[in-house]
Amino acid sequence: MNARWAPFLTAVVVSIVASGAVLLIAPLKQLETRLQDIRVAAMQAPMPPSSDLAVIAIDEATLARFAYRSPIDRAFLADAIIALQAKGVRAIGVDVLIDQPTEPAKDDKLKAVIATAKVPLRFSFTASKTIMTPEQNAYQQAFVPPANRMEALLLTDAFDGTVRRINPGGEEVKGQRRYTPTAPMGFVPSMVKLSGGTPPTTAQDIAWRPRPDAENAAIPTFSALYLPFLPDELLRGRTVLLGAALSITDRHLTPLSIIDDGDLGNMPGVLVQAHGIAQFLEGRAAPVVPPAMLFGVSAAFAAAGVGISLLRRGIAVNVTLGAVLLAAWWAGAIIGFGHGLPMLPLLGPSLALAGAMWIMDLLIGRGERQQREFIQRTFSRYVSPAVVEELIRNPESATVSGRRRDASFLFTDIAGFTTLSEGLEPEALSDLLNAYLDGACTIVLRHQGTIDKFIGDAIMAVFNAPIEQADHADRAVRCALDLDVYAEQFRKDAVARGVPMGVTRIGIHRGEAVIGNFGSQSRMDFTALGDTVNTAARTEGVNKYFGTRICCTQSIVDTCPERRFRKIGDIQLKGKLTATGLYVPIADTEDRALIGDYADAYELLAAEAIEAEPRFAALLGRFPDDPLARFHHERLVAGKHSTMVLMDDK
Repeated sequence: MNARWAPFLTAVVVSIVASGAVLLIAPLKQLETRLQDIRVAAMQAPMPPSSDLAVIAIDEATLARFAYRSPIDRAFLADAIIALQAKGVRAIGVDVLIDQPTEPAKDDKLKAVIATAKVPLRFSFTASKTIMTPEQNAYQQAFVPPANRMEALLLTDAFDGTVRRINPGGEEVKGQRRYTPTAPMGFVPSMVKLSGGTPPTTAQDIAWRPRPDAENAAIPTFSALYLPFLPDELLRGRTVLLGAALSITDRHLTPLSIIDDGDLGNMPGVLVQAHGIAQFLEGRAAPVVPPAMLFGVSAAFAAAGVGISLLRRGIAVNVTLGAVLLAAWWAGAIIGFGHGLPMLPLLGPSLALAGAMWIMDLLIGRGERQQREFIQRTFSRYVSPAVVEELIRNPESATVSGRRRDASFLFTDIAGFTTLSEGLEPEALSDLLNAYLDGACTIVLRHQGTIDKFIGDAIMAVFNAPIEQADHADRAVRCALDLDVYAEQFRKDAVARGVPMGVTRIGIHRGEAVIGNFGSQSRMDFTALGDTVNTAARTEGVNKYFGTRICCTQSIVDTCPERRFRKIGDIQLKGKLTATGLYVPIADTEDRALIGDYADAYELLAAEAIEAEPRFAALLGRFPDDPLARFHHERLVAGKHSTMVLMDDK
């Protein structure tokens, strides 16, 4: 290379390579994106709350009114739509999938409201095979008319699972966006169109709306529990979204997770959609780095790197000057963004400066070994070694798109813990709960379960994800039995110390669910979606009805042929059209006489024989503390001579 042209060619080549690397190499592109996320999350200037949108949140307080959590009560949805129409809203978007039947009268009521809606009304819909079974898909297509559908799925970054882009919906055919009954317009463009805006036809970055202050939300959000009491003028003329804002379902990682691990960083889906709608109604665009700007700034830093190297002051001076220049650029770009500067590139210029200095140092005679050490030190400041190691070891671990798989789910909950917590000092409550959870988690991990979430004193664990386990149902049962022994001893010790701690109730269920590996580079979180998860949670709750501590479903029993169970009965949960068998697993320490006599008495009950009542009476007399003997005896005395149990409140 001609010495006169070497610096110029170095700057050009390095700027092209640095820009191309950031645009095309996945780890570098992701790192630049995260640097942009930091500014979006932490540096945006506050804005007043949206005046175009409002969200009616179906939260935990709302669901507490209903006898069952899922599916969401159809009569409630119908009444909410009627109430919103009466308040004069502009349009209504319901972020609830109508994918299975519930109580016929309530289903019919919602159908009638959809058919007679006086306000533009859309429902979330998806034909995705990873989310919907054929039966669910057929049901929602029959229930929700094509004109009332909008694509519900959010677009997640394939690298880190963060939602950053708007789903336009439909299908792209020969460069044109086409909408069909099974591929409707996306949630955001559909609601933008209904609201009088121009809907996007391509995937675009979300312009996350900053909050006005720490107390107020960017999008006004109200609990659905209080919808009837909201003043009409509060919602009149607004586009209103109705959707879930629950603790463990329909949560999505956003760029705001950098500064918030609550509702902003792990945002309910309905609020993600609201942010996307707001930007088009307000004429805002997401702050992004155009490729031309990336190349231009990278070229300038490559030229600066060449200039620093031409000073010929040695590696130490070069690195010091380069570090000062980059520190000033990074500080100016990050702080300046909050004062009106556009989104400026950080990684590309840094790579260009470092690359130019390295190549020039080679050209002016520095040793190759010294140069390798220099670039290694420089790049290590910008790329996380932990991320690189994870990708090399297991590239699949970085994929966050969910897939349907068979798994066993275990839920635990301490009875009366809310009341207990109100009577303890914060420090004592913290010590008690931490000690309890520490021991419980040790047991779950010993059985190679995945601790999915903590919800207060409750634990959700998954077996057969992410590691496949052929015996996952049996593992879940063994884990539940060990947890029961541990929790009972822990409770007795607490009671002996004067702490009236309740029993731990455990529910186990097996079935298919959509399980995705979501999270950040330093913390991964497995989340399961689907009715299987809801059934598992409700299985834990029905222990209170029977007086038991462990309850598992027929799906668990069917796949544990070597394990013994006591059948509770054929239980029809409220909101379900079919009954399911519920069982209690038998521990090795249980009284064999009790187990055998109970099986004989239950067989008489299943046959609806008149001898069942005296047999259970005798059993209860011998074993007065057995909850199942008491449960069936009380039902028989009340004239219920059947194993079929209709749940009125679960």
